[in-house]
Amino acid sequence: MNGKALRLKRLHAPHDGRMVILPLDHGVSCGPIPGLQHMDEAIRVGIHGGADALVLHKGMLRYLEPIHRPLPGIFLHLSASTQLGPAFHHKVLVGTVEEAVRRGADGVSVHINLGDDHEADMLRDLGAVGNACALWQMPLLVMVYARGAHTPSPPPDAAIAHAARVAAELGADVIKLPAPGDIDILAAIASTSPVPVVVAGGSKAPNVQALLERVEMVLQAGAHGVAMGRNIFQFEQPEKLLCIITAMVHAGLPASQAVEELAGS
Repeated sequence: MNGKALRLKRLHAPHDGRMVILPLDHGVSCGPIPGLQHMDEAIRVGIHGGADALVLHKGMLRYLEPIHRPLPGIFLHLSASTQLGPAFHHKVLVGTVEEAVRRGADGVSVHINLGDDHEADMLRDLGAVGNACALWQMPLLVMVYARGAHTPSPPPDAAIAHAARVAAELGADVIKLPAPGDIDILAAIASTSPVPVVVAGGSKAPNVQALLERVEMVLQAGAHGVAMGRNIFQFEQPEKLLCIITAMVHAGLPASQAVEELAGS
């Protein structure tokens, strides 16, 4: 078994290959937003709520050191931009794969926005990271969006499908993408992708029932799981919600029952 295959075992559930990823990297792009003001608590939610993997920037790995229980898989996020700058959709590299190995991460993640003026730079960076991942046998999560000056908002489903293909072509081991408007497009993406596809949580859902129904829908379409951040860590009972979403992904809990369990908590 090579190193990448071994590390991938730490990033998804072994019995079904599915993943619940809790991204906690928003502090760089958005600042100390609600739910991430106390990163130790956000990480605790991820661990106790049953996330298969967390996404963290390098400086937040320090909060893992005092934890005395098994950890989820850890993706070290290598991309960054801030809302304070002039080019928010232009993600630049702020770390390396070698650094992720030294810091003890199980994988790395890179965010790219296709359709942005700086698309070419991000594609070049993704190619370099993919090369380093092959060298160091590190799993690569690619968060890929059709987003920028040259892409309508919301993006056409065809653009989302194109973005997924770009990620797969350039070496992703896991692809995170927004859910297309047409669920059949997601089914086509998932069924033809050579690597697992997880669906982003997106902006805050109008209500928790809509969120859970969306999770059920994308799983039925063939997604291998979800990568959900603010819809969880900004919920009033984040750990409970994460536990329920984990049960939906790994145990087939129906959305209707999930809503009832959450309401009864």
